[in-house]
This record gives sequence, C-alpha cells and structure tokens, in this order.
Amino acid sequence: MNMIDKKRKKKITKENALKVMKKYLKNIDTGRMQHSLRVAQTSKRLAQKWGCSKEDAIIASLLHDIGKSMSKREMLNLCARNEIPLYDFEIFETAKALHAKVGSLIFEEEFSDDDREKFQSISHAISCHVAGDSEPMSLLDKIVFIADNVEPNRNNHFLEQILSNKIKTPDECIRLLIYHKTQKAKNKNLELNPMLNATLETLEEER
Repeated sequence: MNMIDKKRKKKITKENALKVMKKYLKNIDTGRMQHSLRVAQTSKRLAQKWGCSKEDAIIASLLHDIGKSMSKREMLNLCARNEIPLYDFEIFETAKALHAKVGSLIFEEEFSDDDREKFQSISHAISCHVAGDSEPMSLLDKIVFIADNVEPNRNNHFLEQILSNKIKTPDECIRLLIYHKTQKAKNKNLELNPMLNATLETLEEER
C-alpha cells in the first residue's frame, strides 16, 4: 500500500467514507458496494435503537469491506509489513477472514487521526466485524458486526426480530448469530472461525 502524506489524509466524514468505499470497491464488485450501503443503513437503525453514534456506525459500515479489494497474497503481505498477528484459520482456511484487519489498515492509511478517539473506534469496528474479538467489544463494534450479518439481503429474519424487540440487546443478537453460524458450518462440514468462539466466551464473561 502506498503511504499517503499526512496532510493529504481525509477527514473522517460520511461523505469521505463513501468516496473511499467507491475507490476500493468500484472495480471489483458493484454488489459489494450495494451490500456496504445496506449495512450502513442497517447500522444507522441499530445505532439509533441502541444509543450509539449514527455517524460512526455509518462510516464504519461503509468501509467495513474495503479490505476485499486485495488478493490473499496482498493481504498477507500487508499484515506482515504491519506486524499484525494472524491465526491459522486466517492464513490457511479462508482469505475472507483477513479482510477485516486489512480494511482497518486501509482506513488508517486513508483517514486523518485528528480526532483520535473516533479514528481508533472506527478502525477497531472495521477490524473485528468478521468474527468479533477475544477482548470486550464496544457498542460500535457490536453494531457493525450485527449489521453485516442481518442486513435485509441476508434473509435470516434477525433484523425484524431486533426491530420488533424479540431480540432485545446487541449481546443477545451476537450469541444467536454465532449459534446460527456454528450450525451452518456443521451442516456444510466447514471449519468455524475460532475467533467466533472466543467472542462468545468474552460475552459470557461480561454477563
């Protein structure tokens, strides 16, 4: 990745997030851009419901998949150059698991950290949207993770259950989503991303 002069880095705004999303995704998959827009709209609704910054949720969601603009080789090289810890599943099972960490690095390369708290919060939400985190997640982290999994085209009925209060809290929703992913992996005889179990364990410890 080319270094961007600090003076040329973008201010963290919804408008700039949309520009950066298009910059990285427009040449690979228009469906991916549409997905990101749906996730942003879903995040906005969840942020309003659960009391999180709507702007931060929208920005993180617009940018959550920009790491998918890179090949597996490019992702591995970028993580190595930045000394990002990886686990076996990310290296050997599926490159898709890497794109969250890569997306976080791209975000940090593109945007100014003048508002350090906002910068770190959005970067972390992007980095853990695939499988959560073994450390306690912020409300923004949880909202982006959930929105990515429940946006309307997922057709899994989770969103309507959240909006109707059948699912009341972010933690309850994440537990149900991880159970859903676990059953899906078993049915397809696939290995489950181990970070999902670590995320679940952390949620249980926080109870």
